[in-house]
Amino acid sequence: MNDPVSKRVFREYGAMFVGKDDIFAGFRLINNENQIKFFVNCVFKNEREVSSYQTSIRTKSANIGGTNIELREDAMNALLAAIDEGKQKGLRITPRGGSIGAKRSYQDTARLWDSRFYPALTYWVGKGRISRQAAEAAKKLDITSQVKQVLEWEDKKLWFSKDLSKSILYSVAAPGASQHIFMIALDVEQFGSKAVRDVLARHGWFQTVKSDLPHFTYLGAKKEELESLGLTRVPSGGQEFWIPKMD
Repeated sequence: MNDPVSKRVFREYGAMFVGKDDIFAGFRLINNENQIKFFVNCVFKNEREVSSYQTSIRTKSANIGGTNIELREDAMNALLAAIDEGKQKGLRITPRGGSIGAKRSYQDTARLWDSRFYPALTYWVGKGRISRQAAEAAKKLDITSQVKQVLEWEDKKLWFSKDLSKSILYSVAAPGASQHIFMIALDVEQFGSKAVRDVLARHGWFQTVKSDLPHFTYLGAKKEELESLGLTRVPSGGQEFWIPKMD
């Protein structure tokens, strides 16, 4: 993985690729009925690739806290089990941000990216830190090149997050790179509750993106297995995140 954009994306969002064999094994899902091929990249290029993937897997929908969400079937079953356990303990576990707190399309991720990219670009042009010519050129780039350009600007501390204080990847995933596309991610309203995080962890759901506190990923493994699967524990602010080990 020599490409700096792919390496950065994998570091931020790649925890999902090191789950147990029935989650992602060499970018493929194997069960008793079929074998599903995964794309060799951790970034989908367009809506066609996303749709091809999402229609190739078993999914399940549910209304949770008044919000209809859709996830991969095994992820949803684990979530529903966690919700049931939470109810027995007097805890609520609900989606944050509406239905896109779970499944997202390529266009969903592109809209979220644009909601940060364009305002920040306008801001830095206004400050004279990015030329109008460079800004117009960046708008016309393919998304991989555009992400690379944004990260190069951010190396100069020209931040593209919503509050212009940190990397855009602390705010949104690059289009096509979101774990929500793989339908094994959920933004949880009660992410600040340790009791809720413990319940979710018992059912294979963990925080994997240090910059995105409400974000949980279904890894389908026990907590004590995560290090052996290629993840490292990163504590922060009283919470713990499981991040890919990288050289």
